[in-house]
Amino acid sequence: MLPASDRLLLIRLESRGSRILVAVLTVALTAWLARGIVRPAVAEYLARRATTAVELERALAWDPGNPNLHILLGQAYEKPLEAVTHEKARVQFETALRLRPTSPVPRVELALLADDQGAHGRARQFLDAALRADPHNVNLRWEAALLALRWQDRDVALEHLRYVLAVDPGQRDAAFQLARTLLRPDEDPATLLPREGAGLTNVLSAAVEHADLALAEVAWTARVKLEPAIPEPTRHQYLDRLIEAGQGAMARQVWLTLVPDRNRLAPDNAIWNGGFEAERLLGWGLDWRVRSTWGVDVILDRVVSAQGRHSLRVTFNSFPTLDFAGVSQFVPVEPGREYRLRALAKAQDFTTTSGLKLEVVSPRDGEVLAETGTISGTTADWVPLETRVRVPDGTSLVLVRLRREKAAGPEGNLGGKVWVDEVSLR
Repeated sequence: MLPASDRLLLIRLESRGSRILVAVLTVALTAWLARGIVRPAVAEYLARRATTAVELERALAWDPGNPNLHILLGQAYEKPLEAVTHEKARVQFETALRLRPTSPVPRVELALLADDQGAHGRARQFLDAALRADPHNVNLRWEAALLALRWQDRDVALEHLRYVLAVDPGQRDAAFQLARTLLRPDEDPATLLPREGAGLTNVLSAAVEHADLALAEVAWTARVKLEPAIPEPTRHQYLDRLIEAGQGAMARQVWLTLVPDRNRLAPDNAIWNGGFEAERLLGWGLDWRVRSTWGVDVILDRVVSAQGRHSLRVTFNSFPTLDFAGVSQFVPVEPGREYRLRALAKAQDFTTTSGLKLEVVSPRDGEVLAETGTISGTTADWVPLETRVRVPDGTSLVLVRLRREKAAGPEGNLGGKVWVDEVSLR
């Protein structure tokens, strides 16, 4: 015998009538299942492949209680832009609304349909009802912004676009571009900004991505005061944009939020880490950058220094034709101001007619604005390398770099070492 826990349904089929009844019930159950399961599946299959209203009608016939199919068919009826098909579309959207009263989608479609027919008042009613039903739907807000633009209601369009900018990273680029076109030339870009931190971060990211540095500065100024801190990748990207654009003052503000030790910037020295006292050179932002060059080795020397504990040592083992500019730093400066560039240097066995020097260069066009004298040979002690430079008007970022130009005449292979320390631009 089977265990008592197994449950079996036993139907006694002692008579022919009982067997016929069971067969009829089985067929009826199968038909009911087919209607409840198979028909919606067939409808979905046909709808996915439908390209015309007629094909969608055929799909809807399999599952007339599906509100999504009514919406699709209504959208298909809209396309010919004829009165008869518009009426058919309206019927389908209203049916979808009856089947799913809380959904904003049929209301939006009815608003679009009414707008196409010139019934703007009715369109606004449907749109307002959709927004009341789902005020936090980003796609609905986007459609509402586009409709407001068609109705020449700029302020309402901007209100919806601000919401999209604040909450939806996926659509913020398009919302940002559209919102910017709506601002008048005399309008403050801050009018696009949301008030909460997440929204401000989205606006900042979009502005940086599109290189709109005016808007990015407004968003940064509002956002940097809030907690938590702006995500570090966003700050990195913003700093890179500012350096590319030559905006030194703002670049320094962003830089100081990214580096843990602000003491590397002396109050009267525009150079960052001019004494090379940091444990390492970061190689990005406003720190020293070292570009790998064959035959040149650049490291921090932790034994030899003019002041402090470290200096920068450059070791050469190359050909006399070496053209070297592999150590540099972007430096924020004041436009139109005169500075003095100064460094201490020391050489050992660096025998060449083309020694090492410092240059101040305009990043915009590569023009050399000033250069120091050179150092070569072997020096008994540290010697100063210095020059004066006037920053051109309209320039707020320069490039300070170590430079060795290729020798003008024949000479032997290049060897030896040069130490550099206490670089300043004051």
